[in-house]
Amino acid sequence: MEELKALILSIQFMTGIPIPINIDVKEDKIYKIASYFPIVGLLIGSILYIAYLLLKDLFSREIVMTFLVAFSYILTRGMHIDGLADTFDGLFSNKEREKILEIMKDSRLGTNGVLALVFMVILKILFLSDIRQSLLFSALLVSPVIARLSVVFSIAISKSARGGKGLGGLLLERAGLREFVIALLISIMEGYFVMPLRSFLILIAISLAFTSIASAYISRKIGGMTGDTLGLVIELNELLAFIYFSII
Repeated sequence: MEELKALILSIQFMTGIPIPINIDVKEDKIYKIASYFPIVGLLIGSILYIAYLLLKDLFSREIVMTFLVAFSYILTRGMHIDGLADTFDGLFSNKEREKILEIMKDSRLGTNGVLALVFMVILKILFLSDIRQSLLFSALLVSPVIARLSVVFSIAISKSARGGKGLGGLLLERAGLREFVIALLISIMEGYFVMPLRSFLILIAISLAFTSIASAYISRKIGGMTGDTLGLVIELNELLAFIYFSII
């Protein structure tokens, strides 16, 4: 029962999918939702693939992929790409740590954030359009899984830059190796039924290596990770997965 509560909470936290259930969980236990992020990723991927099947005969490939990218942001309430934009605004402001954190907290977007947002959307559409038809099923289902596994890894290896404030901070302070191992096993089971296991494990290795480097770089700049930087990790790893599928 506790696992089901954690799964429902993870869907409510990571998406805008309406689940009209109020879950009462103690604050010191809510970090367990991180283990189920890859299931949320598979849910998002499955919805996107269904949308692809409904649209593929109506429009050109590029238009369909544009719809899918837009729909993915609707599903996630734009939460992750907002974090990407805020992080770019802060990290590339050439300011000190406290000022960077202040800029990231500001709801207004600067030039760096806008450029990051625009290029992320464009690159996702281009690389999705470049993926072979035979790999599209795997790409749409697996990429959101990989992105959310990567963020659990980042949470496990990082600390909170804001001292545990907010749900992102709570996850960074409480979730660790146990949650990552569970998320990894779930991801491997999901990937096993979607694509060749060897290719999936290679993608996991690339994603985790990239996430380790990105998390270390951000932590050196601001002393840890935040909810915004975790959003950046998800966005960059999803793009990384699209690139991987366009190459293989």
